[in-house]
Amino acid sequence: MSTAPAGRTGDTLSATVRDLVARQLPGAAGDGLSPDLPLRDAGLDSLRTVATLVAIEDEFGLQLPDELITPETFHSLRTLTAALASVTDTEPVAGTKSVTGTEEGTAHGAGAADAAA
Repeated sequence: MSTAPAGRTGDTLSATVRDLVARQLPGAAGDGLSPDLPLRDAGLDSLRTVATLVAIEDEFGLQLPDELITPETFHSLRTLTAALASVTDTEPVAGTKSVTGTEEGTAHGAGAADAAA
């Protein structure tokens, strides 16, 4: 397990999230991930979403709050990185919007069941 994300830069956080998501995608689907590509379009189905969540929690040694485990959080690399940055002291990459569409880096939503749907 890696150390907590404290002190990671936004770019490092983004790269780590990209790598973790890419490992969950079928075949070479992870090779062409862009920050705003819908992860569902890249092959991230409900089971892969749960596997990605577990990988993120293991990598960073944290548990995402239920309110961040939503389809909006797992929409794209950008929204997932923003949600993770909101629960750490890592600054998101410049221009990263939260899952609510604001530049604050915070996210709000429903519960875990919605994300896996």
